[in-house]
Amino acid sequence: MVATVREHRIGDVRWTIVRGPREAAFRELGAYAADDIRTVLAGLPSWPVAARARRSPVRFRAIEAASQVEHPDAYAELTALAAGAGVPFDDLLLANLRGDLGAGDGTGCTDLAWAGSPSLLGHNEDGAPVFDGIGRLLTLLLDGEPGVCVWWYPGFLPSNTFTLTTHGLVWGIDSVSVVTPSPCAGRHFVARTAQRATSVPEAVSLLRSHASAGGFAYTMGRLGAPAVTVVEKAGHDTAVSTVISGLSWHTNHFRQLPHLDVAGEESLDRAEVCAHLAPTSSDAKWLVSTLTNDVHRTATGGDELLTLSTVVTDLGSGEVTLVPRGGEPLQARAPDLAAGNVDAVG
Repeated sequence: MVATVREHRIGDVRWTIVRGPREAAFRELGAYAADDIRTVLAGLPSWPVAARARRSPVRFRAIEAASQVEHPDAYAELTALAAGAGVPFDDLLLANLRGDLGAGDGTGCTDLAWAGSPSLLGHNEDGAPVFDGIGRLLTLLLDGEPGVCVWWYPGFLPSNTFTLTTHGLVWGIDSVSVVTPSPCAGRHFVARTAQRATSVPEAVSLLRSHASAGGFAYTMGRLGAPAVTVVEKAGHDTAVSTVISGLSWHTNHFRQLPHLDVAGEESLDRAEVCAHLAPTSSDAKWLVSTLTNDVHRTATGGDELLTLSTVVTDLGSGEVTLVPRGGEPLQARAPDLAAGNVDAVG
């Protein structure tokens, strides 16, 4: 069956919209983004995860097997993406298991949320400089599934950054280095499956019931709902907290499962900044300013990562403010981004 890939722009940001059956859609996406995927993979041999995979091939294959068995649709997507791009599947798999084989890979992202009236959910997407200029918005409109919009790293399952869905779900993800990952499914596969949830409770239930080799922290909300939910997930452990009012924050170490992770100094520094913030009301401009200034990363001074984009979603109105690295703030509505409504987005 036919799948299509269409490229649009929102200001300076690329917006790729993919429609069609799952495997055909990901094959077309792989072919479309093949050059960018090869750019990402060019540095793979030097990534810490590559050395760990060589040292622990049995663990690597155990995590692959669990990912395939427990998340067959996501595994099929990655297989089709590799085929479309004409790159070895194991290379893409290895990139997507970064963070599932042990501590040592750069960890990024900050989530700030305000639970109130209205509630706001903000996310800084921090990544390696190789992704600067090739990351983009990606909307997936797969047959029979909810529409999903993410910030996409070419070659990765579209699940490890921030998520907007046509069910009104909104979340950001922070990477967390786990001391001893379990031989469970890769965290990208778990996060991709969670995008089918129709509610926050359903997403939480799905995360509780699916073990994850590496660590992710999800800061979740739903359009029209005031509460913010934070889920920390690693191995078979899940910690859930709900914020009814006030500020919620998360960086790249667990706050509820600290015995499982490695808390890096840079993450602790951003946490210290977040812990001393003192907002007095729901103000999207304040949240955007804080994310683009106070906890913004520039890959300097020994820091390996930079902030590639900032997104703040007003859960009351559905308005999204997107700030690309070095660019001006852009406005759109979460339902339009998730549904690929190009005509509604200026």
